[in-house]
Amino acid sequence: MLDEDAEVKNMMRAFVGIDINEAVRQNLVAVQRQLTGTGAQMKLVEPENIHVTMKFLGDIREDQTGAITEALQAAVEGIKPFEISVRGVGAFPNLGYIRVVWAGVSDGREQIISIQKRIDQNLAKLGFKPERDFVPHLTLARAKSAAGKEKLVSFLKNMANAEFGSCRADAIELKQSTLTPKGPIYSTLARVELA
Repeated sequence: MLDEDAEVKNMMRAFVGIDINEAVRQNLVAVQRQLTGTGAQMKLVEPENIHVTMKFLGDIREDQTGAITEALQAAVEGIKPFEISVRGVGAFPNLGYIRVVWAGVSDGREQIISIQKRIDQNLAKLGFKPERDFVPHLTLARAKSAAGKEKLVSFLKNMANAEFGSCRADAIELKQSTLTPKGPIYSTLARVELA
């Protein structure tokens, strides 16, 4: 029993992402304010936590971070920094059933998909399941209920091609997500530079 407790204590929620610059972040925060104005019941992502999601790892052990970091380094080997344009707002799984509201990626999309495939291949060797139907995105909010859906759908359709600026992707990061009553707190476990 003691070993099991120690095992649970050493577990942490983790994901891989690309950070964005402050200008893009502020443009997305403005969208979040507009989302609130639709009357839809949403749980907004904290502004400092908005990022390009590459892979959610779930619970990992502390002693796995080294191997995961090495897998990420191998995944980006030979890849130079590139520009990401954040464009459009949409929903997962679809506008008929909204669970997550996200901002999309236009420029840089192919590079992100390519890196993500390499991350999946490398992390599969460590026992992580590959992503299905990966779509580069930045999560803005999660729906709490279907209330206000009509206004929300109309807003999302109007924002389908909105431009939110661009930023330079010069690293991918392995992040820890610590759940708190006020929302998750992210901390960087490893930063892997693109060169």
